[in-house]
This record gives sequence, structure tokens and C-alpha cells, in this order.
Amino acid sequence: MHETADDIFDASRYALPIPALDGLKADKLSVSLTGTVDLDRTSVDDLELAEALRLGGNVELLVRASVAVKRFTHATRGDDQHVAYSATLRVTSLEAA
Repeated sequence: MHETADDIFDASRYALPIPALDGLKADKLSVSLTGTVDLDRTSVDDLELAEALRLGGNVELLVRASVAVKRFTHATRGDDQHVAYSATLRVTSLEAA
């Protein structure tokens, strides 16, 4: 019996757990955030966070959220098909990092 390259190299060991539905693997993954967190105007930390929120600026935050929605979408463009997996998270709390 002769070994082939497929017998020597087991590619399944390197398979990534890409989300799939109905046998189709997602070619795009995305996460969106939604929700409102009220800040406490009597908290020094919250006031510092509010002051750091500048239009067009970047802020590093520690966000806690719950998973509100998970979904797959499918589209075809000519002969190509595209499968996207997305999750929407509802922010429940945040703090400056």
C-alpha cells in the first residue's frame, strides 16, 4: 500500500470552527453593539468618562453586553455566494479601561 500526501497530512486537525448553517460556512463575521448606559452625574469616574468623550475621538472602554441576536444571511452575486454571520450585543454596562 502506498501512502499519499492526504494520508500523511491530516488537514482536518487545522480546521477552524467557522460558524456554519445548512452546510454553508460564513465568509464574513461581524458584531454590532446597541443599547444605552446611563452615567451617574454624581460619580467622579462617570464625569471623567463623559469629559473624555470628544467628537471624532477614540475612547478605550471595558464593555459588558448580553447577546441579543445571532443570525446568518445569504446573498448571491453572479456565480458567487456570500454567507455572513452576525451577532448583536446589547450593552449592559461600561467603564473606562
